[in-house]
Amino acid sequence: MSEIISNIMEKDVYCAREDDTIATVLKKLVDKKISGLPIVDGDDKVVGFISDGDIMKFIAKQDPRIIDMTSFITVWYDSESFDQKMDDLLNINVMELATTKVISAEPDEDVDEVARTLGKKKIKKLPVIDENGKLIGVISRHNIIRYIISYHLKQGE
Repeated sequence: MSEIISNIMEKDVYCAREDDTIATVLKKLVDKKISGLPIVDGDDKVVGFISDGDIMKFIAKQDPRIIDMTSFITVWYDSESFDQKMDDLLNINVMELATTKVISAEPDEDVDEVARTLGKKKIKKLPVIDENGKLIGVISRHNIIRYIISYHLKQGE
């Protein structure tokens, strides 16, 4: 029988609140040495997910964009300096950069199903929610790898 994720997920979850700024989120990412956070509302329901990748997209230099307005074509250049982007970034509400179509898992899902989702969607972790949509844990690639190693060691005994 396959293991369910509630047995291997992180139960002590770090999260952001929907009214947090990116400055608050960055501090949590650095202090906790993590790459992403679920975002919850006042009822602890998951409303988004923010990752270091979302932040990188915001501060990255943008390629010139060609805008065709049928009668004329214009090229729009990213003229904002890195310092300006950093100042803007820190004060932005987390929900402006967060993914709001959150892929999540339920505690009774099998490890292999969650591994398939993580691999197929090319994401590192999923919030685990209860039947009411409340955050109860996080399952990551790391949790699954650790489970595989412990399973392998038990088989060798």
